[in-house]
Amino acid sequence: DGYLQPDTLQLASAADCAQAPRDLKAKPAMFDVTGLVTEQHEAISADGTKVPYFLIRRSDVPLDGTTPTLLDGYGGFEIPMTPGYSAGVGAAWLEKGGAKVIANIRGGGEFGPAWHQAALKENRHRAYEDFEAVARD
Repeated sequence: DGYLQPDTLQLASAADCAQAPRDLKAKPAMFDVTGLVTEQHEAISADGTKVPYFLIRRSDVPLDGTTPTLLDGYGGFEIPMTPGYSAGVGAAWLEKGGAKVIANIRGGGEFGPAWHQAALKENRHRAYEDFEAVARD
C-alpha cells in the first residue's frame, strides 16, 4: 500500500512473474499504521462520470461526515497523483483520527490522455465538479 508503507526497494524474479518479491531495504516508518486502512471508492460527478478516489483512515472512524478530512486532488497538465507515503500526514493527521482523501479528478494523468483531455478548455469546470463530487461522497 503506497500510502501506508514507506518507499521500499524490492528484488523480484521474472521466472515467477514477481510473485515473491523480497525487500532489500526501506525507508524507516515514521508513523504507526496499526488500524489504518486504504480504500478506493468512486463518486459520481455532475455529468455522471465515475471519479475514483482513495480514502485513508482509521478503520474505526465513522463514515458519516463527522470525521475531519483532508481532501486533495490535482487535475492539470496530465500529472497523476500516485500513491505516496507521507510521514507528515500520517503522524500529524491519520494517527490522531483524521482521514485523507486523494481525488483522481479529470485533467490529471491517472488514467491517460483521454482523462486529462476531458477537463480542458471549455470543459475545465469538470475538474471542479469532480472534486465537489468526491467531497460530497
